[in-house]
Amino acid sequence: MQTFLMAYIILLFLPCVFSSLTSCFFSPPALLPVLTTTGKECKFPFRQGGRIHHHCITIMSSRPCSLTHNFDRDWQWGFCAPEKTQPDVFVHTSRRIMDPCQVNPCQNGGVCTLIPHRRTFECSCPEGFSGRLCVQKKCYETIHLRYYDIGESWGRIHLRNVEQCTCVAGEIKCERVRYTMCRRNPCHNEGTCRRIVTTGKEVCNCRRGYSGPYCSFEPETECYNSRGKSYRGLVDTTVSGARCLPWNSDLLHDELHVGTVVASPLRGLGEHAYCRNPDGDKMPWCYTLNDGAISWEYCDIPSCVMPVFSSRRIIPFEVLPAIKKPNPRKPAKKPVCGKKHKKRLSIARGRIMGGSSVLPGTHPWMAAIYSEQSDFCAGTLVSSCWVVSAAHCFFRNPLKSQIRVVLGQQRFNVTDPNTRTFGVEKYIFPKQFSVFNPTLHDIVLIKLKKQDGRCVRRTPFIQPICLPDKSMTFPDDYCCTISGWGHIHEKANAYSSLQEAGVRLISHDTCRKPEVYGNHVTADMICAGLNGCVDACQGDSGGPLACARNDVSFLYGIISWGEGCGRSGKPGVYTKVVNYIDWINSVIRRKPKPS
Repeated sequence: MQTFLMAYIILLFLPCVFSSLTSCFFSPPALLPVLTTTGKECKFPFRQGGRIHHHCITIMSSRPCSLTHNFDRDWQWGFCAPEKTQPDVFVHTSRRIMDPCQVNPCQNGGVCTLIPHRRTFECSCPEGFSGRLCVQKKCYETIHLRYYDIGESWGRIHLRNVEQCTCVAGEIKCERVRYTMCRRNPCHNEGTCRRIVTTGKEVCNCRRGYSGPYCSFEPETECYNSRGKSYRGLVDTTVSGARCLPWNSDLLHDELHVGTVVASPLRGLGEHAYCRNPDGDKMPWCYTLNDGAISWEYCDIPSCVMPVFSSRRIIPFEVLPAIKKPNPRKPAKKPVCGKKHKKRLSIARGRIMGGSSVLPGTHPWMAAIYSEQSDFCAGTLVSSCWVVSAAHCFFRNPLKSQIRVVLGQQRFNVTDPNTRTFGVEKYIFPKQFSVFNPTLHDIVLIKLKKQDGRCVRRTPFIQPICLPDKSMTFPDDYCCTISGWGHIHEKANAYSSLQEAGVRLISHDTCRKPEVYGNHVTADMICAGLNGCVDACQGDSGGPLACARNDVSFLYGIISWGEGCGRSGKPGVYTKVVNYIDWINSVIRRKPKPS
């Protein structure tokens, strides 16, 4: 039994699994540690399966935790000791209380978060303060544009003097030190370098207009120019008011951050939580924590360029410059479908049933389909007004007025500023589909109702996937991606936040073997995900099997059926979209008949 439990716990801790627990913000230490059965300290919050956990995870009768802040990266864990062996928690008044956050002990604007399991609390401190109760004032170095904690030391060049500084009780204490020339110059933008003799540290003297440890920051604090790639201001909040995570946060793994981006100082990344644009997005952004999962948002920073429509300056016609003739050469067209909004270096591993949480915009073609008469299903946006899903989701013929389609959704049945909700004008089955055998020709087209004369307005979080050509094929063992909000395991009764997983295509002959599915698999079906924990589950039906070529994703399959969820030797079965391309195109490109 112990061996089975150990294996079960390890599997549950794989990157393809997580639990839905409370969210956190930064990671200030708790008053007393939570210990494992071997006396080691659990680290909270910790990242596991792409989610952030604030407590020991309860699985069967055991409670594992991570020994570092990032289990996905480090894979170090232990079993939490029983609660009765954990020391009682007393707050600074020496009176044991059940809810210390009722009298907020966090100072200087810190936010108190109750941790009921541990009968304690923790403080999320503002950027300029640290410590258990946010009482320690950090030192802000104006030359480097960053805070230094109490006791932290750094070098700088101030008024042509090379100095070694230390943060003492919130005050910067500096003294002049001996220095030599640097062997190489790490300073950007023509800054000059000096090497402190006692520490060996290199410090930069920046030209006017530049700052930061390596002279890579420009003083652009009030607004951003162009896309804001050179923005080096101090805004650390998003448009929704959320606080940014530091770019060096130990909770970030597989995301774009200090440790994963090439030449991160040049892109403005460092040990700070200020908004930046390291990937060339349309404006500065940052990572946040949303419902216990890593997310991202654009920042609350205005553009330095006043929009044309808001400008009141009128230019007389006679002083307008001559209009240049456009260049006859047409630039190469960029793909208008199948492009993800990437804030992560690689596709997360794992499985949908308990799989890896994804960042907003990772699968912008995902559609959540809610009906009062049918179970929840997913779909895929393929054009402005059309969504593709599984026909078996509609075989009870639900009323169109009782169906709503939500695009840009991250959490199940939760709307936010990035989501758009549509009614349904009609849904269309292929002629061959029959309710008596709903796994055959399992595809349906859903037309969205227009709003203000149009359907979908494209955003970074809502984009169509590409439809494949009739001749497009992907080889056996090719790795594709499935995504959905479905159950995290076979016996679950709740839906999850949007998840993704990689699955490998299986040959038709293998899937038709008697021990797999036999002749239940037809030429209109694809199989994927044999011999592994990766699979779709209830609630994922109708979602995409997306295969990418040259970084462009194509709708290669539709999640249809399978025996159980993640059972060994029983892969997922998907509707083969290329077999229905002619029918899809004939429907979505059909001109309306004259009235």
